[in-house]
Amino acid sequence: MPFRVGTTAHSPAAWWMKGKLKNFSPSSKELRTKTMQFCLVSSLANRSNATELQSDLDFQAKSTWVLIRGHRHQVLEEEFFRFALAPHDDQLKQSYGIGAVDIAAGMQRIADTFRAGHANAADTLKEQHDRTVELSEREQVSLEEAVNRNREEDPGLEEKVSNAIRDLFQGGVCNVSRHSELPQALLEDMGYQPGGETKFFQAGPLVGTPLRTLPARIRPLVRLGNDYYATDGQFVRDSAYRAIQRGLIGRDSSYREIWNHRQKKLTEEALPEILKEQLKAATIYNEVYFKDPATDQWVETDTVGILDDTLFVVEIKAGVMAMHSPATDFERHIRAVRDLVIKAFSQCRRFLEYLASAPEMPIYKLEAGTYKDVAKLRLDTFRKVVPIGLTVEAFTPFSAMCKELPEITPILGKYPFISMSIDDLFVLKRFLPSTGMLFHYLDVRQHVAGIRDAMMFDEQDHLGAYVSRNRFDHDMVEQLKKADRVTWDGFSDKISNYFSGTDWQSTPVPQQNFPAELLTILSGLDVFRPKGWLEFDAHLRDLSGDSRENLASLVRELLPSLKRYPERSFLFDGHTPLQVFIHSSDHTVSVAEVTHRGEVACLISQRPEVLVLIIGYADEGISSIRLDKVRSPPIIRADYAALVSEADAKRKSYRKLGGAKGHRSAEKISKRARRRNRHKR
Repeated sequence: MPFRVGTTAHSPAAWWMKGKLKNFSPSSKELRTKTMQFCLVSSLANRSNATELQSDLDFQAKSTWVLIRGHRHQVLEEEFFRFALAPHDDQLKQSYGIGAVDIAAGMQRIADTFRAGHANAADTLKEQHDRTVELSEREQVSLEEAVNRNREEDPGLEEKVSNAIRDLFQGGVCNVSRHSELPQALLEDMGYQPGGETKFFQAGPLVGTPLRTLPARIRPLVRLGNDYYATDGQFVRDSAYRAIQRGLIGRDSSYREIWNHRQKKLTEEALPEILKEQLKAATIYNEVYFKDPATDQWVETDTVGILDDTLFVVEIKAGVMAMHSPATDFERHIRAVRDLVIKAFSQCRRFLEYLASAPEMPIYKLEAGTYKDVAKLRLDTFRKVVPIGLTVEAFTPFSAMCKELPEITPILGKYPFISMSIDDLFVLKRFLPSTGMLFHYLDVRQHVAGIRDAMMFDEQDHLGAYVSRNRFDHDMVEQLKKADRVTWDGFSDKISNYFSGTDWQSTPVPQQNFPAELLTILSGLDVFRPKGWLEFDAHLRDLSGDSRENLASLVRELLPSLKRYPERSFLFDGHTPLQVFIHSSDHTVSVAEVTHRGEVACLISQRPEVLVLIIGYADEGISSIRLDKVRSPPIIRADYAALVSEADAKRKSYRKLGGAKGHRSAEKISKRARRRNRHKR
């Protein structure tokens, strides 16, 4: 079977087999290689008893399990824990003596120590060495005397140096008791006592290998002497949330129901809360009820949001990640996956099927035992419908490949389902700070979710590919014309490199490039938000790099002429033509003019419809934005022949200026074409 890996990408197998990480010891390299070989061979062996798709899922599940995690960004730990633990602040203070804010800060200190602890320790030792040598040479004393003088001047110096030596050479960066400043009771609930975990080395298949359930997946710490140590910084992030939940309930069994209730409220509000800047103008309905036509029973959808012509439906699952290895208990592993993904998908589908069951359907809120009608929705009025499954804990990379599950198909045949985690939202919030950016990304992300056999490793790869290549879904479709499967990864480097910088908080995030004139138009759309603005915003963002510059150059050249001509226009042709009017703020473009030029544009481009963008400019910038759509004139119109004649006369002076093809080169606009367009009204 032909198989293709994208030129800028690596499959999980390639990542392991090529030795992408150079600093492994010989024994760990051998363990790594043989583990991946087992995943490959055992999955191929299962093909005799399973379909090819099931065999691929078997390999994905096993390789995902031993890769342990998708991409994480340790600098965001505090933000996640502050958000996730906030509802339990009172219980945390009662059990541990500190609340969510302090615990989140402690978690960030753990992450920072693993991320930069060795470098900080080395800097401390170098600083003291240089200080001692400088004193010795300046005062003409021995190094021993210089050390003693420094000790006298700084009573805490000896402890500081000892800690640096432990951190650098003796695993001190793993000592969370010292570095986190978290209370002993909390560390106790997050850790094992020595010998307290026995299952990993119990007799049976794959004993003591990565294909068993690693103890740190359940509790990330272990007690050594009087202190608690972490085996890996990422496991603290992955396992601590559930360990704290178990700890609180273990100390007070009555808190179980309270935890579930508070967690449900937290998760239902997660997407609009974390992305509140991007969704500030959206209408949000939480805990939406409706009567399922299939069962005639009242059922619930977590979140329904409406923004302009877009409907988004969010189902949140707070269940625990799969804790049983797919190599030792595949059915239980997949059952946990299905609980997190398939149920969210099914509930999104149930709601959209309800909306599709009649031209207009009501949604309800449950108040004091009574279902109250809060809105009526017409599914056919939405240009975009985005169903999203959201998990509390990071579920990558499995969430990115859930579209390969046979149950996951486009809802109603046209709305692919997206699965992501709350972790991902914190990253999207930074990289997609405007409403238009977010919804254009979701549009691209949804298209990729609907392409079978086009694999991305995790959400960070999706985001990195979007920033790098814009409509990368088009590239995947083209590649699949020549291959049965395409796998991309490595694009997350753009995201990871940003967060790895020491000054990341003050550094602009990587974003797609837009000429200044086009950025001004996009900002104007966001400010004025006329009806249908998200469609026009997406149309402009779809443009390739050269096409963006072509459009911007036309605006740039025509703007100065508004002092002489109050109204200018041009046709920007592409997959969907765009008729652009720019005018001075004290002038109004008539409806008749918009319709006439739009109909001629349809005939010139030989398209059934054109988008019309009408922008008013004042000295300080954009003063107004109007949007319209104009259909091609019917042939039976009395003036049809005259319109065709006008279109034929103008067609020679118009050039096709580009479309949406990632950031690859598009057509160049010639200087001659620029001059011609400059004189078009």
